Amino acid sequence: MLGALAVACGSGEEATPTPTPSDADLHQRLAELPDEAVLALAFPGVTLEPFAPSVPSYPTFLMPGHPGARLEVLGRLTGHLIRSDRPQLATFLCLKESTGGQELQTALGLSEGLYMVLVDIKGGQPVLGGLDVLEASANELLEVGLAQEEGRLPFRQGVDNPIANGTIRPAVASDMDNDGVDELVLLDAGVSQGVKSAAYLTFDWSGAGLRWRRIDADGTSVRIPGNAVLDYLAAVEAAGATAEAWEGPPRALAWEWLTTTPAAPISTELLAQLAPDGNPDAQATARRKLEATRALLESAYGLLSADWQRRHPWTDFVYGFRNATGVRMDQLLPPRQEGERTLVEVVIIAASREGSISVDRRFRVTYTVVEEASGWRLDGADAREESLPSLP
Repeated sequence: MLGALAVACGSGEEATPTPTPSDADLHQRLAELPDEAVLALAFPGVTLEPFAPSVPSYPTFLMPGHPGARLEVLGRLTGHLIRSDRPQLATFLCLKESTGGQELQTALGLSEGLYMVLVDIKGGQPVLGGLDVLEASANELLEVGLAQEEGRLPFRQGVDNPIANGTIRPAVASDMDNDGVDELVLLDAGVSQGVKSAAYLTFDWSGAGLRWRRIDADGTSVRIPGNAVLDYLAAVEAAGATAEAWEGPPRALAWEWLTTTPAAPISTELLAQLAPDGNPDAQATARRKLEATRALLESAYGLLSADWQRRHPWTDFVYGFRNATGVRMDQLLPPRQEGERTLVEVVIIAASREGSISVDRRFRVTYTVVEEASGWRLDGADAREESLPSLP
């Protein structure tokens, strides 16, 4: 064998170079990397044990000797996150204490919060690309249990301020500003007192050696066309999910009230239809859900351009959602120009009520967006239905 190698090396023939893996190959390798392997890279030498009751989709890990510490894997995204030449894997972790102590600090040297582990593939092997806390306010965003214990809402939800502050999950990685590097889009969502809240949080990489920053927290999002689409989808998702339980005649009556302009008073007859058992708490919940659904639809409608609103009056807009029970984003493409038009393409899974059940359908929607004085607004949409991916 050694002689054969010597002959080959001395023959004057150039050795065949190792092929550079394609983006698709790297995506596949990163997608197949188990959570345990990612955690071993992030916390070398630390023993982590799966917590048996954890939800399979969001596994939780414990550390022997530190029973109060919890590490929950929220999900993962793959994309060109801090490099334009190769994809990387971002795995999101929620680190929290069940006892309010300092066990995380002792075990890992970290505080509670929302973290991201970045993984690269180099030489065919996964390597740690970084471990970052996304923002200083992450602890506030994750204090759902504490808020409930203190009798506060777990997110800032209200008719006048339908903003989420609940459970964070990764949504998509997309190059929203066309700079060759993907932004991270996370979904912050929760439910309180029958009302759903949802908000897409966008983070970008502010430069080598710096950090991820939330770019929709300080007004910078108005410069990004895709954020208008994200805000619109979040409002529609929250409105549909809030009204999801109503069906049949009660739903029809609720939509009749929602389509009125200006909003009519909520009658006792309508509340009796939405909460037929006459329970005062149930009727108060029905009122709260009606008001919140309208406020969320108004938020979505406010994201349409002035011209589209003229073409699409409020009553027609709201009536179009009479069977919708929610929408989630599956893919977000970078904005593109076609002539003078700015287009943002998304793939969504839309849920709608058909009879007594909710049915999922997949759509590829291309929004035309325009920049107005108040920021980017939706000016039109072209949608086509696609087949749902088959279950494994």
